[in-house]
Formats: sequence, C-alpha cells, structure tokens
Amino acid sequence: MLRRLRTRPLALSAVAIVAIEALLGAAGASTPLLSVAALALAPGLALAPLLPARVRESPVAVLAACPALGFAAAAVALITVASLGASLDGAVVRLTLAGLVVVGLALPWPEWARAPVRAHLPAAAGLALAVAVGVLLQQRVIGGDPIPGNDWAKYLLYADEIARHGTLLLDNPFWMLGVPFREDPGVPALYGSFLELSGEPTGVLTHGIWVFAIASILSVFAFTRAFWGDLAGVLAAGLWAVIPISQDILGWHGAPNLAAIALFPLLLAYTTELAGEERFGPSQVAGFALMLVALAAMHRLSTLVCGIAIVVALAVAVGQGGGGRVLRRAGWVALAALVLAPGVAYDLYERGRTFGGTQGYQAYLSSKIDLGPLVGDLSVAFTVLALAALVPVVRWSGRDRGLVTLLALLATIAALAFSWLLEVPLHYLRMAYFLPLAFVPIVAVALSRLLRPRQAALAGAALVILIAAFAWPQAGNVRSFYSFANGATLRGLDAVGASLRPGEVVVTDRCWSFQATWLLRTRTLPALEPEDIQPKAELRRARQARAVLDGTPRGLALARRLGVRYLLVDPTCPDAQGRTPDPPAVGSPLYVSDRLVVLGLPPA
Repeated sequence: MLRRLRTRPLALSAVAIVAIEALLGAAGASTPLLSVAALALAPGLALAPLLPARVRESPVAVLAACPALGFAAAAVALITVASLGASLDGAVVRLTLAGLVVVGLALPWPEWARAPVRAHLPAAAGLALAVAVGVLLQQRVIGGDPIPGNDWAKYLLYADEIARHGTLLLDNPFWMLGVPFREDPGVPALYGSFLELSGEPTGVLTHGIWVFAIASILSVFAFTRAFWGDLAGVLAAGLWAVIPISQDILGWHGAPNLAAIALFPLLLAYTTELAGEERFGPSQVAGFALMLVALAAMHRLSTLVCGIAIVVALAVAVGQGGGGRVLRRAGWVALAALVLAPGVAYDLYERGRTFGGTQGYQAYLSSKIDLGPLVGDLSVAFTVLALAALVPVVRWSGRDRGLVTLLALLATIAALAFSWLLEVPLHYLRMAYFLPLAFVPIVAVALSRLLRPRQAALAGAALVILIAAFAWPQAGNVRSFYSFANGATLRGLDAVGASLRPGEVVVTDRCWSFQATWLLRTRTLPALEPEDIQPKAELRRARQARAVLDGTPRGLALARRLGVRYLLVDPTCPDAQGRTPDPPAVGSPLYVSDRLVVLGLPPA
C-alpha cells in the first residue's frame, strides 16, 4: 500500500488539500484560497489518470490540465448530489470532494510520476510567464472593486440562494418579479459550494471568474503541448493570454462561457485521440465522458459548438477509413456518459421545463458578427498571421489528426456564426469567443514547424509583446465601457435602497438589470432586449418593462398596479444595435450621474 501511495504524488496532494481544508473548516477558520483549491484543483490532481494519454506524457501538461479537470469533476459530482436530494451544506460538499479524491487514489498512475522532471523546466517557466502576463492584463479589466459588467450579479444572487437553501433548483424571488433560476448549473454549484466551504461573504465571488480565466490559459497549453510539443504549447499559452477578445468576455463577465472554454482544449484532445490509431483505453473513455457531461452543465451554447465540432472531426476520421474503430470508441464514451449524466440531466430537464421554448432566429439578427470589430478584438497582427497559417495547416492536416480537430472546430464556428442564413436561433456574435480556441494552436503550430526552435521562440515572443502592447490600453477601454457600478452610481442605489418598501418593484434598463436585482434585493422588472434573453418565458416581462420606460398607456397602468416608484437607467446604455436609446418618456430625475439616472414616478 505504501509503495502504491508513493507512485501517486498528485493524489496524495489532493488528499492533503481536502483534509486540511476540512480540518480548518471544522475549526471555524476561513480559508478562501484553500476552498478554491479543494473545489477546482484537488479533484483534478486526484483524477489526473483520466486525462488524455498525450497530456499525461508531460508532468507540466498534467498540472496545467488539473484545474479544468478539477472543477469539471466537482461540478458534475455536486450537481448529481443535489439532484439526489442532498443539501449542499459544508459537510456534504466536503464528503463529495473526498469521494472524488478516493476514486483518484484507486486509479492506475502514469510512469512519469517516478521520473525526473528537469527536462520539463523550460516549458514550466514559459507557461508560468504566460500566466503572469495573462493575470497582469486580466487585472486591468477585473482587478479591484467594483468590477465591470452586469452578469456577475446574477451569479452572486444565485450562489447566495444556494448557500441559504442548500439546493440548485430554486426560485429567484426578485428577477422578473419572481421566476425560477434558469442559469446553467455548473458555475452556480461551484460558487454556492465555495460559500459553504469558506464562509466568505458572497461579494468575494465577483472575482470568481478569475479562476476560469487562468484555467483557460493552462488548458490551451496542455492541449497544444500534447500534440505539438513544449515550444508550441508555450507559444499557444502566451498568445491566449494576450489576445484582446479574452478581455471582452471578462468585461461583461461571462463566467459560465469562460468556464466552458477552459474545458474545450481537453475535449479537443480526447477527440483527437479517439479518432487516432493509438490506444484509447478505459481511463480516456471515462475522462472524455466526464468532460462532456461537465460541459453540458456549464454552458449550453458551448455544448452545441463543441458537440458539432466533435461530430465533424469524427466524421472525417470515419471517412478516412477508421469507421469501425471510431464508432466503437464513441459508443463506449456515450455509454460512460449515460452512467455519469443522470444527475446533470435531471437538473437540466427540471430547469428547462420553465423556459417556455426558444425565440425565433429573428430575435438574434442584431447579434450578427461584424468582421471589422472582430479583427480588432483578435488584433490585426494575430488575424493576419492566423489566416496565413491556415494554408500550411490545411496541407499538414492530411497526416496530423490534431490539426483535423482544430479545422473541424473552425468550420463549426464559421457555420454557426452564419447560421442565421438557415434561420437557426442562437447568439451569433458569441461565436467570436470560440475562434481563439482554433486559431491560437494553429498559429503556434505554424510558427514551431516553419521556423527553427530559437527563431520560433523569438518570433512568438515578439508577436506576444506586439499584441500585449495593443491589449494593454484596450483592457482599460473594456473596463470603462462595462463599468456601470462606480462610487457615484452606488451612492444613488444606496439612496434608492434606503427608501424601498418590502417587496417593492423597480423597473430597470438592460444595463442595470442584474446589478439592481442583486444590490437592491427587491423585485425588478428589467427591460432586456430580445437578444439578451434565452428563455422565451421572460420575453413578456421584458416587454412590460420597456412599455413602462416608454410611458405607454399599458406600461403606466402596469406601473400603477405594481406600485412602481423608481426607474433605473444608464444614460449611455446601448440597445442591441449599439445605439444609445431615447431616454425614458416618463419620470422625474431624482439622482443623476454619468452611468445612473434614477427617475421617480408619481404615486398611484
């Protein structure tokens, strides 16, 4: 047994993290960083044998992949436990994490666990530098308080309710006058569990997106290094860390989207190995199935993108003559997913029952991709190099299965970005956030193959510095654009909150929708644009809020019936077409600042 444990240093580290966190928690100590490690790192360390075989060849790649694997496994386990009826209190969360670690101890471990790692130090140093640069740029967007964006507020409210009630399938007593929480359960399950473990105030979670941002850099390295070597992996991590489009998702705070993006590279690695001729063993089958279930729990749009890309990549493999092998392996993965998925499937089914269907594609036509801003968000230098790299990459893909997977992903993104032509309803602009998942490894591979190692390293470093120089001021612009909350606006909200009656309804525009709900803790009627809305059931309430702001007879009658006294709007808030809308047609100004105007309605 001792010999067996000595060959499992990562699993023993996971045991130590979970055990120390539990002991300190039982003593009443607040250890937020250790709670994050217990949720997002320890399960990944314990379950590292489930990683793709190519990833397991390098200890640096394994460690880089552990955060994404860790929070994926924790999310699936916590959602499953909640679906079985258990309360997500501190004891249940800790027992769930301990169960994952025990499973990891029983798994067979790779040989590198006993091998010297000196040869991997250059890759580790390069990856650490890429992460440091990424954190520095991310700090420009989401560092300090208050953070930019609007969406963070709904995840804090959901996590707070989970910590209070111990379950995931809950009603939101404030949003749209009271509706079920309809957000995808992955991130809320992790956030609510963190609050239970750490005892920290809910506001700490405003920076929870940082975990997923860092994990995405690490995952991109793990995938690229697995198939194209250390140099390509470090180049990919550096490019991913500085591409400006990553800042935009931080600015509006797309935590579930970014968490799903951190899972993508590992799913691409599993897909490549499944389609290849090398062995695809039970550990890879289980790992692939686990990551697929986790992706479904994290973000439905990302699941659609990844699912189609996987099907396309496997279809190419079948067409090239590996049909029997590929279909047999895919069948085992599907069977394993059926074993792991019931808890997540039940949760998604229950929350989906209240969606009221999906809007037609017309609701999302305003979200079509504009190529000019897209090139700017990717940076001109990177865009030009990415398009140029496609030429040799397409030629190499005939004998490189990993490149086939990347091209399948790229084709999927392009098809979905223009799927409005086929009247497919989805947020087309969001496809832009997936582009770096294909283009970053493609550029890294092209540099590492077309140039000598030293030349490739220098060229890659120069490209990273060039993009970072553009991204630095761009980060400030992103923060400024999405900074609805500041000292002046918070003072205005405090004044409104001090005069609210219990259960009073406040009407907001799209920019103050989620924040007003969280900060005022009162019922809100937000005037979202149709493209902001996924559940069709919320469209009626959003139209009612717009009618109130527009001062229509129907809107004013509704305001009187609900006892609305306050309207909250951002005078700079753009509509779905990016235009600044006309100010509300009703209400007297009670408080005016650069990003918040409070209007008062006369009493009914």
